[in-house]
Amino acid sequence: MKAYLYETHTHSCEVSKCGQMPAAEVVRFYAEAGYSGLVLTDHLSRHTFSHMEGAGWDEKIDHFLTGYSAALSEGAKHPGFTVLLGAEVRLDGDTDNDYLLYGVSEAFLRNAPGLLQMSFAEMADYVHAQGLLLVQAHPFREDMTIADWRLLDGVEVFNGNPSHESNNAIANAWAELHHLLKTSGSDFHGEWGKSSGGIVTHTPVADNAQWLALLQSGAYSVLQ
Repeated sequence: MKAYLYETHTHSCEVSKCGQMPAAEVVRFYAEAGYSGLVLTDHLSRHTFSHMEGAGWDEKIDHFLTGYSAALSEGAKHPGFTVLLGAEVRLDGDTDNDYLLYGVSEAFLRNAPGLLQMSFAEMADYVHAQGLLLVQAHPFREDMTIADWRLLDGVEVFNGNPSHESNNAIANAWAELHHLLKTSGSDFHGEWGKSSGGIVTHTPVADNAQWLALLQSGAYSVLQ
C-alpha cells in the first residue's frame, strides 16, 4: 500500500520574517525530498505586519497570502503534490505561545480582523466554530506556556527546528495523557533548518476537508 508523507509546519520568507527561503523553493525542496504535500504555516502575528503601519486588515491578508500563492503556483508543477494553507498564530496578549491552525481558507482570514486581539479561549471558540483544528506548536519550549489542553485539538509532539530545544518527548507524553491529536513538523525556515518531520498516511490528501478528516481520524503516524 502506498504511503504519503505530508509536512505540517513550514514557513516562507515572503511572509515569515524569520523565513530564509521563498515559498516556491520550499515546495521544490519538499517535492524533491519525496513528500506528497505540505501545509504552509507562515507566522500570523503583530510582528508579521510590523512594516505595514496604517494598513487595513484586508491589505495585511493580501500580504499574508503572497507566500501561499507562490507555493500553489509551484505546487502545480509537481503532479500529485498538495499545498494547503495554514497559519502559525501568536496572539497579541498570549505571552510567546504559537498555535497552528489547520483548515484555513482565505475567507476565514478575511472575516477575522479581530483574531490577533482575542484571548486564547476566545480564539479557540472562534476557530472551532469555523470548523478549524487548533494545535499548539512546540508547547514545551522553555519560553512557552502550556495552553489549556481542553481547548486544544492537538499538540505538536515533534518539532524539528534545530535552533530550539522543543522537549518533544514531553510533548508526546502530554498528548497521550490528554488524548490529543499528535502532529509532527520540521518547522522549516530555510537551508539552516532542514530536518525531518511530518506525518505518514496511506490516504492521499488533496484539500482542506480531506486534511482535517485525516487528522481527526488519527489514521497516520508521526515522524520523530
